[in-house]
Amino acid sequence: MGSHGGRIPGYHTAVDYLRFGRSLVHPLFSGFAGFADGIYSTLWGDALCGGASSLTFAWNQQPLVAGYLWALIPTALILIGAVVAIIQFVRKPSSELFLLLGFSAVLMLGLIFMTLKIPSYAQAKAFYALSAITPLCFFGALGWETTTHISERLRFVLGTLVLVWATNSFATYWITPSVAQHLYAAKALAAHDQIDRANAEAARAVQVDPLNATARGLHALSLSELGDDAEAVKEAERAVQLAPMDSAAHLNLAITAKRTDMERAIAEARRAIELGPENFSAYQLLMKCLVESGRYNEAAAFGPEWLAVSPFDVAAHSSVAVAMAQTGDLAAAARQLGYVMMLQPNAEEALAQTAPDRVVAGESAGWIATTSRYCDERAGFTANARRTRVVACDVSRLELRAMAPRQFALPSALARLPTGAFQLFSPRWLRLTLRLEIFHVRVAAGEEALSEGTRHWRC
Repeated sequence: MGSHGGRIPGYHTAVDYLRFGRSLVHPLFSGFAGFADGIYSTLWGDALCGGASSLTFAWNQQPLVAGYLWALIPTALILIGAVVAIIQFVRKPSSELFLLLGFSAVLMLGLIFMTLKIPSYAQAKAFYALSAITPLCFFGALGWETTTHISERLRFVLGTLVLVWATNSFATYWITPSVAQHLYAAKALAAHDQIDRANAEAARAVQVDPLNATARGLHALSLSELGDDAEAVKEAERAVQLAPMDSAAHLNLAITAKRTDMERAIAEARRAIELGPENFSAYQLLMKCLVESGRYNEAAAFGPEWLAVSPFDVAAHSSVAVAMAQTGDLAAAARQLGYVMMLQPNAEEALAQTAPDRVVAGESAGWIATTSRYCDERAGFTANARRTRVVACDVSRLELRAMAPRQFALPSALARLPTGAFQLFSPRWLRLTLRLEIFHVRVAAGEEALSEGTRHWRC
């Protein structure tokens, strides 16, 4: 399984299509458990939380979760109706039943094929078979007739249960003003850069529940985005007082204090990591603070701790490379940049398209800026991580020259790295970087180092 909820195409076992039950106990994102759970949880509710990959959503959570148990009733009616339809078709074939049964079967096979073909757990989604609503309604009605014609009492009991299920579904999506709704609105507005409106929603959440630490923390972040650092710090401090053992509260305080008190921001970020060892954002903020304050040795020492939590995160390897390059450990920085290239290989395409011509024309600075902008747009890096691309170019073109008294080519630097380090660089990136340096330095020593480095790499 890769990052972002994906998996290798076709990587499934028979159990993935046979097991069922997770959606009745833990319905949200239950598609990770199997195909049937994914279809059931998205058919009867918003189990994927609107595609936000977060447990924060606009609906009423309690009736939403309870609705999956109540949905067993209409599910049973649909299954009973489908079985009866198959029996009727076998006994007396008709074009109507053939169309309904055949169309449903084709859609089901299509969903299975898509989950085998596309590497995503979210592919098992009932929405993709929305056109099956007519057959489902028919099977449900047929199942109702089959089960209720036996007894009037059974009809009353089953009708009552169906009514309760329908009422619960209606209550799930009937939105009433609450702290949760204001918080959801604030986060959604902030994601669309509408900070003023997000701040207003966060302020309303605080008014509704002044003792809610989450609301005060979000309000503090919105105030910080608006530039009101003093009030933001005060609001974040109130959140910490309300929830002193909450990692997120200390992280919010660190974020709001960063511009006015870097030392306090570092201390609060460390406290956030202590309380939440898996709080990725706290690691990222602490590394950013250490680098921006020039404490590169501390940042380099802290890097492995972050990598232990997020070994496949590009931003983590990028930040560690920045810190190690600034401390002079260029070999270690190059290894981290090798991981960056492996985890974000599309950066090679930008370099291959823009770098050679611009370097030949002597526009190295423009090439660095272009590469930085490309990686920022494609990888979604923060402003602090932009320095990684500059360091990458420094390591390959500028900083490594400090390792030799005169002109120094990257092949010479790579030749000094351990043999295993070459395995960290993809062949395209390695060849491109070597080619760029040869444009600038064509000396005998560089050519010999290139041959030596290439031989080690091939081995």
